[in-house]
Amino acid sequence: MDVSSVGSVASSAVNKDEFLKLFVAQLKNQSPLDPLKGHEFIAQLAQFSSVEQLTNLNTSFADEFKFQQLLGGGDLIGRKATYVDIFSGGIGEGIIRGSKITGDTTSVIIDNKEIPISNITGIFENN
Repeated sequence: MDVSSVGSVASSAVNKDEFLKLFVAQLKNQSPLDPLKGHEFIAQLAQFSSVEQLTNLNTSFADEFKFQQLLGGGDLIGRKATYVDIFSGGIGEGIIRGSKITGDTTSVIIDNKEIPISNITGIFENN
């Protein structure tokens, strides 16, 4: 399984924003004569929390899986990388000087910038 298939599984399911919109719409449109019972409300909030946690876990696994694929048994440090630059909106490139894991985010250090592993588009030998 590759990273793109992991992402497609997540995108085919209802994401947490859609779930929350549906939940709010249900609350707005419920009958005043038959409102949501307390235990039903709590159960739906628990479902929302589960959806959010699964989404975060999926993102973390996808990033870690991509990091392992990019590593490919070799060391990334000293290799040239291309990446999506979130500041310029374009593609950046540079030499990987290190890697960093902060909480649930895995990043590489390129030109003194922390680039999330999910933004890496290519790894090349540095000639």
